[in-house]
Amino acid sequence: MSSLASQLSPDEMKLLAKLEEQNRLLEKDSKSLSSVNGVLQSPSSLRNLYFDEDTWDQVVKEWEDWSKNKVGQLKELIRRGIPAHLRAHLWQLLCDAQNVADRQRYSQLLKTSSPSETLIRRDMTRILPQHQLFQSLDSTSQEALFNVLKAYSALDREIGYCQGSVFIVGMLITQMSEEEAFCVFVRLMKDFQLRELYRSTMTDLGCCIYQLDSMIQEQLPDLHSHFQTQGFHTSIFSSTWFLHILLSSLSVAAAPRIFDIFMCEGLEIVFRVGLAMLYLKQAELIKFDVEGMTQCLQNSIKQYLDPDNLIKAAYQIKYIPRRMKELRKYYASIKAKELEEQEELNGLYSENKLLKQRLDMLENRCSEKLVSQLKTELETTRLNATKSFNTLKEMQAKILQKEENSTGPDEDCVEYLQKELISCRLREAEALTRLKELKLHVKHMDEKWQNQQAHGGGQQKGGSVQNILQVELLSAQLKETHSKAALIESRHRLLQLQTENELTSNQLKRIEAHVNSQREHLQELTSQNQHLHNQLQ
Repeated sequence: MSSLASQLSPDEMKLLAKLEEQNRLLEKDSKSLSSVNGVLQSPSSLRNLYFDEDTWDQVVKEWEDWSKNKVGQLKELIRRGIPAHLRAHLWQLLCDAQNVADRQRYSQLLKTSSPSETLIRRDMTRILPQHQLFQSLDSTSQEALFNVLKAYSALDREIGYCQGSVFIVGMLITQMSEEEAFCVFVRLMKDFQLRELYRSTMTDLGCCIYQLDSMIQEQLPDLHSHFQTQGFHTSIFSSTWFLHILLSSLSVAAAPRIFDIFMCEGLEIVFRVGLAMLYLKQAELIKFDVEGMTQCLQNSIKQYLDPDNLIKAAYQIKYIPRRMKELRKYYASIKAKELEEQEELNGLYSENKLLKQRLDMLENRCSEKLVSQLKTELETTRLNATKSFNTLKEMQAKILQKEENSTGPDEDCVEYLQKELISCRLREAEALTRLKELKLHVKHMDEKWQNQQAHGGGQQKGGSVQNILQVELLSAQLKETHSKAALIESRHRLLQLQTENELTSNQLKRIEAHVNSQREHLQELTSQNQHLHNQLQ
């Protein structure tokens, strides 16, 4: 200890003595730093010290030594608050704004057009009148705010302009000149994680929200369970905390004090202040639904007008850097896995898109082919319909002709055959009558012959009569034979006519059957024609 004391200057020894004295007082006053349910911890860095102007002057003069060798003491000073007249200079020292390479380009950047100019103007018109933090800005300061935002959007085309930067640059403009504010903002974007927070992917913002959500789950489990039950995600209220560095939620008195600490310690103060407010409002938040919790959190921080009490509550929060690094690493692994899944999904999406394009192309081809095929089928159907219609007409004409031919001549033929049959039967009856007459005549002649022989007439006379009788008998037999022949012929003709009559009757039956068949075919063709007509329609 003596060797360390020999290396310190008298002023440093005096400051060290004051710190040791205050530490002893804090150890005796147990009520000032009580722990509540293990969540709020005794602040190891926030001391109830009084620093005079000489101390801050010494810090400014010996900045390099303080920033390297007295970091703990410097944090103590800044948590107590930077004097207002030194704030602009200390902020520049804290972020090393004097060594910004783009300082000389500022005037040139102002002459460069930016695609975000209209959006910046619109956000300024909407945001500035609503916040007490910017009500002191006159038109000159507002124009300076616009210039800084425009210059950075022109400088960093990848990030461009983000709405949250209005609050940060607005705070800088209230403390320093336009060009100084630009240099400090460039440093904040590059070295204070703001550039990563403002990326369109929002990976770092998501990580910060995940870390805060994990802290709530570990330190305020009842409140976290209520959030889960209500579907109230941490991002609803905490995203603006990180993007605005709490400036949109703080009072005018507290905003520069919290920003002092941010310039020294980074985003840690956002986690501390946010979690402290959730702890202090836990009992009230559990009673509300989503809308009530949102309104409560929007107004909670502004209710604390005393920055010292707010900072004191923030540094009673348990904040473990090692745990925060573990959470960041775990979140990175989750995002890497999600990125792999997203890449796989993108690959599947691209493949699906290509398949869809190919399907559309095939559908177009099939559609064209189908249209061509349908046209061909339509033409074929029309031709078939025409042929069927013509066939139908021909069949109708044939049926009509058949009906005409079968109705007239067939009836005449039957009538003719019937007349012939009657005539043949009359001739047969006449032949039978003549045959009977001849038989009677032959019988009579035979009797006459018998009588002649019985009476014994003369020989010559008898021979002569006998000859005559024989001649008559032969003549009668001959006539009988002719009559028999005529009778046979008549019978044969009768059989022939009967056969022809049967053939004609069968033919009529066949014609009638054919007519019926043609009528059925006509009905079938009519039905087919109607079907083809419907297809054509």
